[in-house]
Amino acid sequence: MEFDTTATQLRGVLGLARKLISIVDEQELLELICRTARERLGYTACALSLRGDDGAFRFCAVSGLTPAQEATLRSLELSGVGFEALSHAAMQSGRVYWVPPDHPVRQRDDVRAGIIATGVSVPSRSWQQGSMLFVPLIGTDGQPVGFINPDDPLTGELPANEQVLLLEALAELTVVGLEFIRARAVERSALAVVEAQRRQLESLMMASAEVRGGLMLDDVLREIAVAMTSAGGFNRAAIYLMLEEEVLECRATVGLDAEEDAALRTTPITLAEFAPAMLPQMQISRSYLFDHRRFFLPAELDAKLNVPVVDREWKDGQWHPEDMLTVPLVEKNGTLLGLISLDESSSGLLPDRAHIEALEFFADQCATAVVHARRFEAVQAEAQTDPLTGLANRRALEEVIDISVGRYEHFGEPTALLFIDIDHFKDVNDTFGHATGDLVLQQVGTALRERLRRGDLVARYGGEEFVALLPDTTLQAGIVLAESLRGRVEALDLRSICGDIPIRVSIGVAWVSPERLDAESLLAAADSAMYEAKRDGRNLVRSTAA
Repeated sequence: MEFDTTATQLRGVLGLARKLISIVDEQELLELICRTARERLGYTACALSLRGDDGAFRFCAVSGLTPAQEATLRSLELSGVGFEALSHAAMQSGRVYWVPPDHPVRQRDDVRAGIIATGVSVPSRSWQQGSMLFVPLIGTDGQPVGFINPDDPLTGELPANEQVLLLEALAELTVVGLEFIRARAVERSALAVVEAQRRQLESLMMASAEVRGGLMLDDVLREIAVAMTSAGGFNRAAIYLMLEEEVLECRATVGLDAEEDAALRTTPITLAEFAPAMLPQMQISRSYLFDHRRFFLPAELDAKLNVPVVDREWKDGQWHPEDMLTVPLVEKNGTLLGLISLDESSSGLLPDRAHIEALEFFADQCATAVVHARRFEAVQAEAQTDPLTGLANRRALEEVIDISVGRYEHFGEPTALLFIDIDHFKDVNDTFGHATGDLVLQQVGTALRERLRRGDLVARYGGEEFVALLPDTTLQAGIVLAESLRGRVEALDLRSICGDIPIRVSIGVAWVSPERLDAESLLAAADSAMYEAKRDGRNLVRSTAA
């Protein structure tokens, strides 16, 4: 009879071994181990505890206890020191340990905090109420990774030799099962990381195509910032461009509110000031990871950067609000174009080298786009700039007039236009030559530009004629500004250039109205008013009738 019982129990353990092939969930394995101990090896209850990263043991699976007992058991924590004390105090049969209820070790605080005493279903001489039976789960490194805790044997006796062997076999199968499942999990995780990196690279490649398709520099920079957040794995991004004298200017942001964006854009940082965030020891591949646990920023630089509020639930190893990743924007010839500053990792983790290299690959594509956009804007600026005065030319003026007309039609925004002509300019050319005339044009152009407001546009229209476009300006406000410009030119002291010939301007004022909804009619109206000022004696301001 005893042999038959052992054979049945062995078949149960072997059946568990066959199931290990198909189990992929760790919790499912642990619960199956507990049920096997109860149903196949003859125990009223069984629990299984695993050691955490902190070295403490916590019960992860329970079978055969009441809900209240199970809840209590799952809330317990047995320290590593407490487990060692139990192991040293236990009576041992093979790798099965038994601690009687009256052993002094049971009174230790760290032991009492990790186990509970249960009842006895079958009274006997060897098993006593409150006894603890456990089988350590020994990992490949020889250290315990947990233990099986069978309780209240249905025989009422401590395990005999054959039962000890079966419990040892169950423990070995548990360890093997855990290793299989965790190895599969690591493999799946690695595959998931590779797949995520592949998808990220694909997304960055698609984004780089969009970036490289841009012509205007600000649009290109905005696309870079968007891609670094949507595809690059960060919630916040700022793009800095290198200006003359190694000054970094923030030109685009994503993930910042309006106040934060304005603060960065109006706070230039020199490359030397940014250097503490780009130390050699921070370098990963070609980028720089500022890890707040290892480095600190000088107060001067910290004040010029935007640092999010620290999350109180932050845990070691996660991305911290004070962390920062800086990816250089570098031309093919090695020239530094600017920096991409990234913050708030979407995953909540610090980026690894593969992630950073993917961002650098994208940044290389972006650098090419930035170079092309700068060249395009330079060519465009040259095509829309008067080479003598540096002001906008006639072509640029007409484009901006069209925009102002559109805003008037859609939003009713007023726009005034001033047509400005230099009085007695022919006398300057005839008396002193065209070189002197050019100097006068430059001086007048500078005076007009300095007196206009931010957002206004002054252009050289041709010869000695200038035009000023004043967005969001009524007729009366335009007349007032025209008088200011006239007075500014009159105050110029150009006697060293053109002797006693007075340099004055006549100005005609017109405004966008239902009768003047194109550049040609608006310019014609202002030109007509300017000629009226000429006829009335020059150095005057006149406005056209509605």
